[in-house]
Amino acid sequence: MANPLDPKPDASLDSNSFLSGMNESGATERPFADKLDASMAKDRSVIGKNIKFRGELIGTEDLHIEGTIEGTVIMEGHDLSIGREGEINANIHAQNIVINGTLTGDALADELIEIRNTAVVKGNLIAPRIQLDDGGKFRGSMDMVDTDDEMKARHSEFKDKLVHPNLPPKDEAPSRPAAKKSFAPKDTAKDSAKETELADS
Repeated sequence: MANPLDPKPDASLDSNSFLSGMNESGATERPFADKLDASMAKDRSVIGKNIKFRGELIGTEDLHIEGTIEGTVIMEGHDLSIGREGEINANIHAQNIVINGTLTGDALADELIEIRNTAVVKGNLIAPRIQLDDGGKFRGSMDMVDTDDEMKARHSEFKDKLVHPNLPPKDEAPSRPAAKKSFAPKDTAKDSAKETELADS
C-alpha cells in the first residue's frame, strides 16, 4: 500500500502526456500571425456580437471585436482583432490589426495588417507589413511604408480620418453652461423704460 505522505509523481513526466515525445528540436516555428494571436489572447477586452457601438472608441489595451462598430477606433500601441462576426464601419489605427470579419474603412497599423481568408475589406491600408491570405476579399489600396519618416508622415495625414464626423474636434474646449443672469433691483422707473425701449428695438 502506498504511503499517503509520499510525494505524488509529477504529471508532466507521465509518458501518456500529450506533450510526451516532443522536444524543442522537433518543434516547428509558428508563423508570426499565430504568435500574434497567442499574445492577443492573453490580455484583451472583447466587444461581443450582440453589442453595437457608434462613435469614437479609444483603448489602451488589446481589443477583440465580434460586434458592430461605426465611427473611429483608436488603439495606439495595442493590437486590434476583428472576429468573424465583427462588422466595422470605421477608420482604425492600432499596432497590429488582424481581420477575420468585415471592415469598411481605412486602416493604419504601426506593424502589421493581416486579412484572413474569411475577411471582407473595403478601404485603404497603410502599414509596414500587409498580409492577404488566400480567400480573403479586399478592395482598395495598400501602402507598405518603408521608413520611419514616411510612417510619421502617414500618421499626421491619417489623424484627420480619425475624427468622427458627429463629434467636436479634440482640441475644442468643452462648452460651459451659460452663467445665470442676476438682476439688480430697479432703481427708478426711468431704467425700466430704457430696457423696454431696447427690447422693442
